[in-house]
Amino acid sequence: SNLHSDNNDTLRLISYYPTNSAETGNRCKEHSDYGTLTLLSTDGTSGLELFDFDDNGDDDDGEQKNQQQRCWVPVPHVEGALVVNVGSLLSGWTGGLLKATLHRVAGPASLNSRSSREVLLRAVQHRRTSIAFFVDPNEDLPSSLLDGNVSNRNDEDKRNQAMRGLQDALGGMSISEYIKWRSG
Repeated sequence: SNLHSDNNDTLRLISYYPTNSAETGNRCKEHSDYGTLTLLSTDGTSGLELFDFDDNGDDDDGEQKNQQQRCWVPVPHVEGALVVNVGSLLSGWTGGLLKATLHRVAGPASLNSRSSREVLLRAVQHRRTSIAFFVDPNEDLPSSLLDGNVSNRNDEDKRNQAMRGLQDALGGMSISEYIKWRSG
């Protein structure tokens, strides 16, 4: 079934003005996008970070770490490429197989950043511009998502698991209510 036929998508021009300050924290707070996918084109100005695993090798005793730690890592700019973020609804639909991308735009005073402070100091001296295309599903779930032909029991189990994941992501709200709640 087509879950994206209602033209419920949004294109936004996002601009972060220069602060010229070493005290600048996050220029955009930590968040995940609420819909299905976000396609992001950036101008190359540093600061976009995602919350990910980082294995920085040795611990304080010089021994190899057995576990990776979560931290904010820079998203490299690749000329002509798009950044693709998974949204909360897609994460719910896949039962968490695809994880919603927790991200932010960091400044030189942002905490727990793996970005170089010098790079972030240079970044806050420039305007940062991004173009984001937010892909959001139809406001009402079509009944065909819940019904339809299921070829075998395994497919039915997967469909039911995906629907439970979506219902968990929505927290009892309709898609319309969820998007309005997440977008303010």
